[in-house]
Amino acid sequence: MNRKRPVCDQLLQERAKATFQTLELTYLLDGDEEKTKRRKELEKLFHDDPQFQDEIPTVYLSHEEAYENALSKTLKIYQKALDLSDPREILTVADAILHDATPVHVHFVMFVPALMGHANEEQQAKWLPDALTMRIIGSYAQTELGHGTFIRGLETTATYDETTQEFVLETPKLSSIKWWPGSLGKTANHAVVMAKLWTKGECYGIHPFMVQLRDLNTHQPLPGINVGEIGPKMGLRSADNGFLKLDKVRIPRDNMLMKNAQVTPDGTYIKPRSDKLNYGTMVFVRVLLLDMLAFNISRAVTIATRYSAIRRQSEIVAGAGETQILDYQAQRYKLFPLIGLCHVLRGMFTILMEMYKQANTDLERGVLDTLPELHAISSGLKALCSDQASKGIEVCRLACGGHGFMLISGLPRLYATTVAACTYEGENTVLYLQTSRFLLKCLTGQHKLGQHSQLKFLLNPVASPVQPFNKQLYGLEGASHLVQYYAAAAHRELYFVEAKLKRLQAEGLTSDNAWNSSQVDLCRASHACIQYYLAKNYVEWVAQNKISPELRTVLAQICQLYLLQGIYENLGRFLQVGLKTEDITSMSDLITRLLDDIRPNAVPLVDSFDLHDMVLSSALGAYDGQVYERMYECALQSPLNKKQVVDAYGKYLEPLFKSQL
Repeated sequence: MNRKRPVCDQLLQERAKATFQTLELTYLLDGDEEKTKRRKELEKLFHDDPQFQDEIPTVYLSHEEAYENALSKTLKIYQKALDLSDPREILTVADAILHDATPVHVHFVMFVPALMGHANEEQQAKWLPDALTMRIIGSYAQTELGHGTFIRGLETTATYDETTQEFVLETPKLSSIKWWPGSLGKTANHAVVMAKLWTKGECYGIHPFMVQLRDLNTHQPLPGINVGEIGPKMGLRSADNGFLKLDKVRIPRDNMLMKNAQVTPDGTYIKPRSDKLNYGTMVFVRVLLLDMLAFNISRAVTIATRYSAIRRQSEIVAGAGETQILDYQAQRYKLFPLIGLCHVLRGMFTILMEMYKQANTDLERGVLDTLPELHAISSGLKALCSDQASKGIEVCRLACGGHGFMLISGLPRLYATTVAACTYEGENTVLYLQTSRFLLKCLTGQHKLGQHSQLKFLLNPVASPVQPFNKQLYGLEGASHLVQYYAAAAHRELYFVEAKLKRLQAEGLTSDNAWNSSQVDLCRASHACIQYYLAKNYVEWVAQNKISPELRTVLAQICQLYLLQGIYENLGRFLQVGLKTEDITSMSDLITRLLDDIRPNAVPLVDSFDLHDMVLSSALGAYDGQVYERMYECALQSPLNKKQVVDAYGKYLEPLFKSQL
């Protein structure tokens, strides 16, 4: 799979059509030229290392073999990281090399951030050095068999015993068993366990506790701890998601993470400055998810676009010969807007990370005002972007026809990895509802939007009028023109559901029942508001970056197409806010023009993601375009082909063939 092959003529011809410098776009997506050079230096540590070359495609590995393979590579990556002046640099390339969630992914993404966010200075000094050097490996045990997104419903308890100054942790029934945490099954020896705190006969809600799970010498579970792996999943084969049953497990009082809330030796509870301080870890992970989603969709659209330039099927003109499927308009409409989705996710990740850093700075100063809006925006973005990314990867798979169904295409694995994000770190429907709840409270003054919030226009009960659709505007001007429709749709959906809630309550429903009877419209309102947020930031990202006119032209075309598709696929919403029925024809013509104009740059655009073949791990999407040679080679490596006559023949087929039925 990894030997060098000549680039096929089709892709050479596609790359020669570029109207912009692909490297300039790579620099933009990475951050700048220096970051690209550094990324490639780090990647070279792995691409040239035979320890990271798989003898056979990993799709042929068993569950246990996939876990062991990922664990082995993870530790080799860690060893390489120790040789760097800043070991954190390795995180920029590690996920790309490993392809899947790894046995220690949660350790770095959730366990360590939880210690940093919830442990006081003394506790951090005790545990962080060992965690950062992987002398201990941790999990983050929150979700239970019977409870997930509804955190307040968690049933695991931590009851303080003031006579021994210990907490007694217990999962009192079947539904309270911790279920799903990554690294928990076979890897972690510690976990941050989220449990209901009881002291002096009162419950004070969910708090984090540091619990040692396994003996540090034998790796055997400690007394009272029943822990294991939950079994095969739709994807994420390399990750050992686990279960945890606690039977009166005692931990010292100091194992409660006490940066925000404390329990004194006599059992007195000291509450945190704000109950929102526990948002930190969740928000951080949701910010990181945007980067993961951008990375996954960029891999999928690279595979599908390159394959579409190679694959020929049917004829546009009878007798003219088979056509590249990338020349079919329907194929372009599937793929080109997804390139735009990659760009907007990259841009949003940068913006949201800056918001997160600012919120953390504010927290250290005791300012809590920015956290609720960040939590609401990150919730809505996580929901909408994971929805769009998972659907987009499925579109890429379908765009590759039957070959996309094969695991060696790389697309089923990408889909399974991405669609999992629709339910972990908050199920998407619940997150849409959380965003709507925050925005509705802003309308009544219960919450405040930041001074520079892009959603402040929602506070005006009268929507701003939209300008008539102008079909003459093209590129960046055309994209900017479309944002007003997204703003108007967001405003209408939010005030529509607010009016519905008031009407239902006036008719006699309680506020809770009115809320339940409005959930479909609440999700629509949240969806529309986040769509606007993406649209506005996307246009600003294209407009404000310092790039050449040639690149800006191409990016503006992609941006306008992405926004047009968002309207075209949801016409009802936009016809209600000023778009006319006669505008639909103009929009259709504009989409046709954009699909034609972007076509010469299709392969150069995905080349700009600069994804190494080892990162793509796809027989369909390699840089050289030698699709069929790679597919045949992979087929020959199938374990079933080690024997021409398999053992099952003698057991089942031979008696059948030779019987006298």
